[in-house]
Amino acid sequence: MNRVQGVMKMHLRDRWLWFFVPLLVLLPSFLINITISYFVEEPIYTGGIMSLYIYMLVAGIISLVQSFPFALGLSVRRTDYFTGTAMVAGAVSILMAVLLLLLSFVEKRTGFWGVDLHFFLLPYFNDGGIAEQLWIYFSILINMFFLGFFISSIYRRFGKKGLGVFFILLVTLMTVCSYVITFNQWWATMFHWLAGHPASMLASWSVLFTVGYAILSYFMLRKSTV
Repeated sequence: MNRVQGVMKMHLRDRWLWFFVPLLVLLPSFLINITISYFVEEPIYTGGIMSLYIYMLVAGIISLVQSFPFALGLSVRRTDYFTGTAMVAGAVSILMAVLLLLLSFVEKRTGFWGVDLHFFLLPYFNDGGIAEQLWIYFSILINMFFLGFFISSIYRRFGKKGLGVFFILLVTLMTVCSYVITFNQWWATMFHWLAGHPASMLASWSVLFTVGYAILSYFMLRKSTV
């Protein structure tokens, strides 16, 4: 457990990666949207909060690149490294989820910032209770982190060629799926099916992907070179 705590302390020393940069990514997006809202009479429903989710994906990639060789150089076991990293990612995702929930409350209390800007409080995603909203935020954040961690693990295990093959296969699969759905005219059915389920349920299903990313990353790191 001491080695796991050591990995966590190693990560948390980089406050810019885990705390400051996410806020610096979110703030410009918010300021741009609120500025636009002053000049628009219609209510604005923006996806600006996606910038934070995308950053978590980038953080998952960067954290492995920056810390994995250093940790192994300190004789940290790969299992301890993975466990410590996962715990830090989980804790940061919880903190960010709480922050987003609080900002959604502020947004509602201020009459959507006085300009009818829906940035943090969005229909469908914020329809449930407090626990459900926290779960939705957390699930998306941790999922994006482990997706990035998974991509970085592929590079660490198989190198540039392996990562290139992965993206070629991914693009091919997405293209085939898109063609099949379009050919059978399933898009409307899919969207109606998704809209018929609460966001909290979809967030719970995303855990399967998150666990899958985590397990595959763990086994790749066990066999990867520094």
